[in-house]
Formats: sequence, C-alpha cells, structure tokens
Amino acid sequence: MSENQKIILPTKNTPEVILDPKGIVKITGRLIPENAEDFFIPIEKWINEYFKNPAEITCVEISLEYINSVGSKYLLDLIRKITHIHLKKNSKKFIINWYYTDEDEDMLEKGTIFSSKLDVPFNFIRII
Repeated sequence: MSENQKIILPTKNTPEVILDPKGIVKITGRLIPENAEDFFIPIEKWINEYFKNPAEITCVEISLEYINSVGSKYLLDLIRKITHIHLKKNSKKFIINWYYTDEDEDMLEKGTIFSSKLDVPFNFIRII
C-alpha cells in the first residue's frame, strides 16, 4: 500500500478524519464545514490512492454528533465513491459502521437514509 496514514485534526466545524492504509476510514465529530469541497478534496485524493491497493478489509467508521445538509451531501458522495470503487475490486471486503447515541434519533435516521440511498448495508452501533 503506497499511501501513508493521513490524519485531519478536528475543528469546531469539522470532524477528525483518520485515513489508515491498514483499511480504516474514520470520521468523528461535527460535520458543518464552511467550505465542504475544500474539506473533502484531500480525503478523496487519499481514497483514490488507497483503492489502487486496498487492505483485505476496509472499515468505514462514522461517528458524527451533527451534520448539516452540505456535509451530508459530501459525505454521501464520499461513501458512494468508496462503494463504487470497492465493487470493482470485489475480492476485498468492506464494512460501514455508523455510530449514534440513544438520544440522537436524527443521526440514526440519517444513517438509515444513507444506507438505503446507496443500497449498501450499514452496521448501526448504539453508543451508550
């Protein structure tokens, strides 16, 4: 795997992003970017490079406390891209874990919508 690990530190409006060539794509925090395109460009570049030689299992971990409509669009596009690239290399496995808290029905609903729009099964994991 040629791509190095990339970590994008969180801000008050953007989540922490960990992109690990061992097969981890982890997004944690708040996704309300002022410029979503600028925020997602380095993530997409890393994903494009990573999928030239992905790990046996790629695990996408999403744990967001809040996401606005622009963030939703870009995140959905990113997951769609991962799904499409992955389907071309179908000998590898991939998992999407969507975390939510008991109190946050909105995030559970958003994950359910993403899963159905993409026609990809998500693992919904309740955080206590």
